[in-house]
Amino acid sequence: MKGTMMSFNRQWTIYLAQDKHLDYNWCGTNTEIEVRMVSLLDYYLHQAEKNGRRWNLDSTIWVDVYRRHRGEEGLRRLLDAIRNGYIGYAANRSVLLWGILSTELAIRACYDALLLEQTAETNNKTVLIMENPGLLWGVATVLTEGDFAYLGRGIYNLRAESYNHKRDSSPLFWWQAPNGKRLLVRWDMYEGTDTWGGYAEGAQLMRAADEKWDAFHVRTFGDRNTPVVYQKRQEFIAKTVERYEAYGDRYPISSILLLGIGHDNWTKTDDYWLFIEQFNTDGDGRIRLVDARYEDFFEAAQQEIETKGLDIPTLKGSFGICWEEWAAHLAGLTQNFRQSDRLLRLAEADYALQVINGKAEVQTAELLRQGYQALLDFAEHDMGGCNRRLAAISAGARANAVTQALDIARSRCPVNISSSPMVLQGGVVEAGTFAWRKTQVTFDETRCAVTSLREGDWEWVAIGGPAFGEFVHTRYQSERQRETIFPRSLEASPEAKTYRFSCYRNSNGVEVQTDGERWGFRFATRWFFHSQYPWLDVTYYLADGWSDEAQTVQFCFPLALTDPVYRYDTAGAVLVAGSVAAGGDDLPGANPELFAAQTFAAAHDKSRGVILLTPDAYLVQFGPQAVRATGYSVADIPAQITSLPMMNLTRNDWQFGQGGQRQWTFRYRLIFTSSCYQPLLPICETQHFGVPPYLQVPGQKPALRGLEALDISFEGGPVTTFKVAEDGKRLILRCWNILASPSEGSLKLPPGYASANLCDALERPKRSLAIKQGRVAFTVDAHGLLTIALCQDAVEP
Repeated sequence: MKGTMMSFNRQWTIYLAQDKHLDYNWCGTNTEIEVRMVSLLDYYLHQAEKNGRRWNLDSTIWVDVYRRHRGEEGLRRLLDAIRNGYIGYAANRSVLLWGILSTELAIRACYDALLLEQTAETNNKTVLIMENPGLLWGVATVLTEGDFAYLGRGIYNLRAESYNHKRDSSPLFWWQAPNGKRLLVRWDMYEGTDTWGGYAEGAQLMRAADEKWDAFHVRTFGDRNTPVVYQKRQEFIAKTVERYEAYGDRYPISSILLLGIGHDNWTKTDDYWLFIEQFNTDGDGRIRLVDARYEDFFEAAQQEIETKGLDIPTLKGSFGICWEEWAAHLAGLTQNFRQSDRLLRLAEADYALQVINGKAEVQTAELLRQGYQALLDFAEHDMGGCNRRLAAISAGARANAVTQALDIARSRCPVNISSSPMVLQGGVVEAGTFAWRKTQVTFDETRCAVTSLREGDWEWVAIGGPAFGEFVHTRYQSERQRETIFPRSLEASPEAKTYRFSCYRNSNGVEVQTDGERWGFRFATRWFFHSQYPWLDVTYYLADGWSDEAQTVQFCFPLALTDPVYRYDTAGAVLVAGSVAAGGDDLPGANPELFAAQTFAAAHDKSRGVILLTPDAYLVQFGPQAVRATGYSVADIPAQITSLPMMNLTRNDWQFGQGGQRQWTFRYRLIFTSSCYQPLLPICETQHFGVPPYLQVPGQKPALRGLEALDISFEGGPVTTFKVAEDGKRLILRCWNILASPSEGSLKLPPGYASANLCDALERPKRSLAIKQGRVAFTVDAHGLLTIALCQDAVEP
């Protein structure tokens, strides 16, 4: 029957993709790690040149490091090996926490692949997203818009033990992005970190030789294929084939990928190649081993699928987040990371305008590139260390990275954008109960939060649990618990003391301020109820109170909404929280309790809703069950959005002590809407609170002076970037359509530019765009990203 193949008819090919999983900020200083990287690459380049053997780079940062340590001659040597097919690579810059990346930063995570493609004359379409169990659906949009076709996955189920096993048991599937395009994904079901489904699934070949785990030293081994070792390796290969045969029609192809053979170790050895040669010599032809690059497997898999017309499952949805929670271990630095990302986009847009006007400083391009690379270094996946010393080193490396990015962004951002909320200048003293717009507000100065927000017969605030905007700190059992995301909470009380409470009103609105102590923190809040808009700004100031113990900090917003739908935005997608079966976007095996919002989280029923803007912290929770602190009853709360800016629950490696910081500020804006959810509204509202995350949104002026000269008309969503192309010759503009239908747009060609091309997200030209009366017309697919290159020549580049 078409689309199936009985397993006993198959002759198996196993692609052994030798590599080393890179933990760039985890197992030493950057210098120590880079010295090991270069030493390892020296060895495998020699093997490639001398014996034609293959090895793989799990990220493009290897190329950058090798160039810095071995100079241009070393770079040419590496590029030659890539060009000749001996060294394979994944197109991602490093092993990243993709869930904390903005849309633009996620695209930049693959920009180095464009440079490799041009210099090494390759066309790599493979990305690896390893170790972190989480993977948001919008990443599929980002990758497909970058013209990538293949995604390799292997994980460590740390912090995902309670839910990852529920994942759909298809080790090979099409992952269809919100934009309708798809990736071929190879992701086996998880058995362990160093076996099937793990990020080092091929490491059983290492274990067979009794090689111990060592992430700190470069070690060299000769041929270890003794009869005992060889037999163990043969047995692992046989069991691997048995495993994939057992998948039956869920795995209809005859090719298998094993990567991560080197695990976390820094091992120089030729005995895997020798094993491959001996195995193929001794075998009967039913199983063949290939010394492979990552892409060799995917190309073979796709060819077999197409040639035989095989049916591969298609999945649509999100695998959620997991290790993104580690950003809350460095709350202050994470805030600077987010601020830097937004400022850099304004700075690069201003640089593009300077290029148009002939006033650009050449060094600015390199500065901006360094800023983005620093942000990606911060987002590396291991936010911790093997011991407390290495955790501190890792925290310091991230502090260095984000300081670089922020310094560059501030120095090149043309707009002095205030990140502080409005300050009330004088006013009339109010009591704790006051009128605001159409509502009556009751503020509890003991809980430092709102206990009632009534509009006629409607009550916005749910009664019975935390007050609206209440600060809740929870401590948990310290032992690592695999069966739950949040361990059992410990008995505690707020022990609140309010030293100051003030409430003033003037024509701009009502301001409430509190100072005191709560949960062991010095604690202050500032609330501003805007008179002209349905905006409530809340700023929290925390000091001291934090330790290395298992704990969370939450700001809770309980809501009296009926059957709410929760939404939040990520890189490349606006998602609905909740399972696919219940109408959400989360696939089986996704994190059911934690979500990462780039700019907003929202809760709406059929007639009204609340949008929470969260520029400083990623993690949000939805529903009343988010509050686990003792003393709170949440059974009667129908809806709730909770921000979780600080936490420390990993209990595995040594984690950061918040980078040594002891003071934190978190800003929020709540927008109350008397209508059902409107897709464009949250995106538009984000532009008015702190540094704008976008260059332009529908119906509003550009965030940057001078950009209005392009007269961009696009009603489907935000303009995410305007920059000088990586080739330095063109200008790049990108639009994101968040709507469920195609959206048309146009823009005015700037002086000196004669043509425009449609490109993929990595700026490769695809086709020319029509120009009428000096305007470029374009259409962005539903939920898609569109990249346009403006060219000085009338001919396509």
